[in-house]
Amino acid sequence: MNGLWVFSQNAIMGYVDIENSSEWEKKVHLVKIDLADASNYVNEEEVASVPIKKNGYFSFDKKLISNKNEIYRIHVNRIREILNDTVQKSSLFILSNADSIQFKKGNLLFSNYINTNKVDAEWQRLRKFEARFYKAGSGINDFSSKEYTAKMKSFAKDSLQILWVKLIGIKLLENKKLLDIDITKNPTYYTALLTELKQSDVNPTEYLFLENKLALLTNELVERKYQLSKTVNIVLGVVIAGLLFFMIRTKRKRNPTVIIDLSKQEKNIKELILEGKSNKEIANELFISLSTVKSHITNIYNKLNVSNRKELFQKIENQPSTST
Repeated sequence: MNGLWVFSQNAIMGYVDIENSSEWEKKVHLVKIDLADASNYVNEEEVASVPIKKNGYFSFDKKLISNKNEIYRIHVNRIREILNDTVQKSSLFILSNADSIQFKKGNLLFSNYINTNKVDAEWQRLRKFEARFYKAGSGINDFSSKEYTAKMKSFAKDSLQILWVKLIGIKLLENKKLLDIDITKNPTYYTALLTELKQSDVNPTEYLFLENKLALLTNELVERKYQLSKTVNIVLGVVIAGLLFFMIRTKRKRNPTVIIDLSKQEKNIKELILEGKSNKEIANELFISLSTVKSHITNIYNKLNVSNRKELFQKIENQPSTST
């Protein structure tokens, strides 16, 4: 019963096996890591420290742990620093106060544990995946930033099922200043991811950076497309205007002014009309019937493309001087 009671009250428990225990503090420290620092894990907030019992056992009460998933680091400290110290003295994990983690005895400190938090299992997979891109102390190795971005996004999209862990993967890209380029190239993917985050129980403050960045970059992309479209429309307008001008000039060259071929009698009647004479006066002067005059006038109007005497006067005035 006592063991069950301890398990139910404690979120973190286990054993540490320390050789030369005189060189170590007799405490285990627990710190919380800010998600914004998910690539370096150095922005820490001290949560608590507990004593290590004689048998190596330690535990942290559930009330110390947040009710939501957080990144924690557990560690022990040497009393004095040792040059080129390679002993693993800490462990990173994700936990909420609804879960528990138990560290087992082993040759390496905090290396062997059981965690009931499913998010932690997926996050550890992400950490192992990211570790493939690094050599000790040298940053990204032979992989280019472009390849790192593509592989990390692909892994987050296809291999990670938990949104919170996907968010950490995106944060890794942000911390390496690779997220802006990828959002510009794949705005649809990130828009869908943001929608999914908003519909989940993930704290909005944890993906606010993505929301702000997506809004900014999407607006910039829309503005660039608008400016490009505006420029293209102006260029097309100039091109179309040029083509129309060229076509009109070409058409004029190919279709010179048509010389109207009026008969002798039609020319006589046209001149008399221009002198201001009426149809009856024209008939008397040319010794033809009034109906014949009207028939000739109709032909003149049709050939000159006018409808009445006024239009005939205007057309003649606008034409260059030619002999009749």
